[in-house]
Amino acid sequence: MYKLVIRADDVGYTDVYNIGTFEAIQNGYVTSADVMLESPGTVDALRRLRDFPWISVGWHPHFWHQPVLPVREVPSLVVKETGFFRERSELYNAKDVVYEQAFRELSTEIERCMDILGRAPDTLGGPKGTGPFAKAMTDVAATYGIASDFGHKMHLREDGGFDVDPVLPRWESAKLYIIDQKNIVAGDIIRETLHELEDYDPVRFLLEDRMRLMDLPDGAAIMHGFHPGYVDYHVARLGDYGENRRYYTLSRTYDVEGLTSARLHDWIRKNRIQLCSLRDVLYGTSEYQNHLRRIGSDLWIS
Repeated sequence: MYKLVIRADDVGYTDVYNIGTFEAIQNGYVTSADVMLESPGTVDALRRLRDFPWISVGWHPHFWHQPVLPVREVPSLVVKETGFFRERSELYNAKDVVYEQAFRELSTEIERCMDILGRAPDTLGGPKGTGPFAKAMTDVAATYGIASDFGHKMHLREDGGFDVDPVLPRWESAKLYIIDQKNIVAGDIIRETLHELEDYDPVRFLLEDRMRLMDLPDGAAIMHGFHPGYVDYHVARLGDYGENRRYYTLSRTYDVEGLTSARLHDWIRKNRIQLCSLRDVLYGTSEYQNHLRRIGSDLWIS
């Protein structure tokens, strides 16, 4: 039996985006939500998540918007002309970031999460960098007991296979393998034009078992990251950056449909896949399965 964590990324992008995200949570099969803690829809997302305690919550550090603290208090973190965060990879590695400013901003984001949600995030995806900002994020995660470094990253090859990151994570006992749907979107299905979105099926990768479940260790857990949400102007034009941004925008709406679809439900049931939250995988709990049992779902594994 294999465990599957279906992670919704970029939660809290905007209030409009969250409508699609929570459709996938309430009417679909999302088991874990990674929330951006500084985005326009952060407060709305955290308030909504209070109604879904069986969903694990991750800290999703994209920094596509403005700091929670007044910009004047964290000038080393922002672009002076706009007041928005500096580009993420620059933030993580820049030596001119003031550690104390980064620590205060990140701590404030976590404190706001605790005030609204009632707890800190369970996990942290990142950071990737060597500068003061990355160190501050690592220190804040340790201060609030947020788990990080918890899975093998699976990287899509041109031949359709995967390479597994050889670096052993700290949570090796969880046997967790991580796949990000953005790798599938940009590298496999959507190419040079949005016209090819017509051929995009976000759950095809699962239904065709392209991660080759039988090749993974017994009892392995797979975390597959999707990006379900609806698109407004901020999502379409302001919130993201990078050369591949256009690949991801409209595919988010397709992810909503795929994660609420009968074909995904039937695949999970046929293959007796055990849906679980990331918190379940790391700590050996059964919160998501207990939720399925309470609601009488035929996906509950007895």
